[in-house]
Amino acid sequence: MTTAYKFLFEIGCEEIPSRFIPGALEQLKKAAAELLADYRLKHETIEAWGTPRRLTLMVEELEESQPDLVEQIKGPPADRAYDDQKNPTKALLGFIQGHGLKLDAVRQEELKGAFYIMIDKETRGRPTPELLAELLPKLIQKLSFPRPMYWQQKEVRFARPIRWLLALYGTQPVHFNYAGIEAERATYGHRFLAPGPFNVDSTDHYFKLLADKYVVVDPLIRREMILEQLNQKAEEQGGKALIDEGLLEEVTYLVEYPVAVDGAFDPAYLDLPQEVPITSMQYHQRYFPIIEKESGRLMPSFVGISNNLFNPNIRKGYAKVLSARLADGRFFFDEDRKVPLENYVEKLKSVVFLESLGTLDQKRQRLIELTGKLGKALKLPAGQIEAAKRVAHLCKADLVTSLVKEFPELQGVMGREYARLSGETEAVATGIYEHYLPRFSGDRVPETLEGALVSLADRIDTLAGCFAIGIQPTGSQDPYALRRQAQGAIAILNSFGLQLTVDEYIGIGLETINDALKLDDSKKAELQTQLADFLLQRVRFALQEKEIEHGLIEAVLGVPFKTVAEIFNKAVVLKDYLNGPLLDEVIVAYNRVANLADKAEGGKVEKALFENIAEKELLRTLQAVENALKDQEDPALILEKLQILKQPIDHFFDSVMVMAEDEKLRKNRLNLLAALKGTFNRLADFSRLQV
Repeated sequence: MTTAYKFLFEIGCEEIPSRFIPGALEQLKKAAAELLADYRLKHETIEAWGTPRRLTLMVEELEESQPDLVEQIKGPPADRAYDDQKNPTKALLGFIQGHGLKLDAVRQEELKGAFYIMIDKETRGRPTPELLAELLPKLIQKLSFPRPMYWQQKEVRFARPIRWLLALYGTQPVHFNYAGIEAERATYGHRFLAPGPFNVDSTDHYFKLLADKYVVVDPLIRREMILEQLNQKAEEQGGKALIDEGLLEEVTYLVEYPVAVDGAFDPAYLDLPQEVPITSMQYHQRYFPIIEKESGRLMPSFVGISNNLFNPNIRKGYAKVLSARLADGRFFFDEDRKVPLENYVEKLKSVVFLESLGTLDQKRQRLIELTGKLGKALKLPAGQIEAAKRVAHLCKADLVTSLVKEFPELQGVMGREYARLSGETEAVATGIYEHYLPRFSGDRVPETLEGALVSLADRIDTLAGCFAIGIQPTGSQDPYALRRQAQGAIAILNSFGLQLTVDEYIGIGLETINDALKLDDSKKAELQTQLADFLLQRVRFALQEKEIEHGLIEAVLGVPFKTVAEIFNKAVVLKDYLNGPLLDEVIVAYNRVANLADKAEGGKVEKALFENIAEKELLRTLQAVENALKDQEDPALILEKLQILKQPIDHFFDSVMVMAEDEKLRKNRLNLLAALKGTFNRLADFSRLQV
């Protein structure tokens, strides 16, 4: 029976940026599994953990050696292996010598009608520690980072310089060298509280040792520790912590031993727009604000997460740095509001949006035009269109204010606040903030139509402009976040159920950008196709996030549609019927029809050419279904009506020879099937689905 042991591998290095670590851990697990498979090493589960100073891999039940391998190897054809006197030829001798075997090891075997020389080559399995010494340098090399560092030599790169390596198979160290560093059985504790080094006796000893040396290796445990301490500190202050999930993950990977430190700031800063101190705390200082439990109003308190044991000086330092930030915010806010928001519009002329697309002021002018065109296409009231155009006029003005220059995260937020202070209507102020929504996948969409309209205008202006000047996402590269822009547009079109086709939306964008770029007709047609494909890819992505399977997505997109909301509605409803008897019957009926319908040349179905009662019954049922489906948009009701067609379709195929010798009869029957397929296609291309 093969013996198996745990395998532990730790890469110790300078502090890795927190945003690199989650991806690195996923890579570490995946690459380890692939390499172990390549080396034929059997194992159980693989886990990976990480802190700023270490990436740790644990492989459970890794067998002590490879299994022996017996390979069947094909040699030269038998008629070339021996001469006329049955003596081995050079071809045969070279073959067996190359594999270190003797003549008595060969045999002949028939393969596809010809005989070949075959051998069974046995390779003894090598011990696991020996293989790990080969495998581990390759594992390190497989890890990639957004911005790696080079050190020691140009070929060696990692997120940050590697300082130590630990590799243990059971209780035995695995020795290898990488970048001038010898793997040993030693690890290091917390940089300040227990630097080390410390010898590790076994894989089980590793976790206990690090826990004693103020290192919590598992990020899930660190996260829970942070949450527990946050809630406790907030409760002591009489409030609750305002927890941003992105910040929580970042802080989790910033520390090895989290210690919550509460602090306070001058309550006078609470008369600033609430987002100013919150942004100062969350984005700049990585603190968690404390808010009142009932009202949600900000309290003059915060909690920071230290990577050290508590010391009053830490609290003082946290408060001092935050106070300086808030003082800056106060100064910039007071300066900005000395003039109305309208006064900042003129300054947009001095800020370049994109070189080929002009300044932010030129973008502002396009947004006003786009907003008007979108409003008219949607047949909105004139008053609402004018309010939206006012939003478009002012929506970028806060980008040139002092506060937003210092705190870029507040774009839109301060535009809303300055608009209110300038006497703009609440619809305009809210629209300025909302035109940035949604900011990321899953973020909320605008609540007002004015905000939604300007957000759509802003996104199609950026998309059409970038595509027109040759800026398009490639692979993982998307420096202008065009995928996010398109994803936001799709979310808004779906959420509001706007009666605007994708082609109309793109056409309005290209028509407006054309004034700046002077596109010819062929270029506009090319861009129309490219942008439509790009937006529909975002539709696919959004549907996948709703856990809708690929076949169903393609079935819905495979037939004509008018609006984005229609696509989502069909897909979500059909998902509920997937693998159920109702949808199965419709799929079967559709496939019987579609297999021949594509042969139809098109044309009217002539009743006078019917020879069989099944033909008449099918046409009559089809007409009744079409009448029932007039102006019907509920996918569930459409599906139920389509099911009615199954019985007459089955009767038709059982009774009628579609491909009749008589050309008129054949064409008429094919036209009937084509009409049926068109009715089915109101809902989906059911050929993409399986019963």
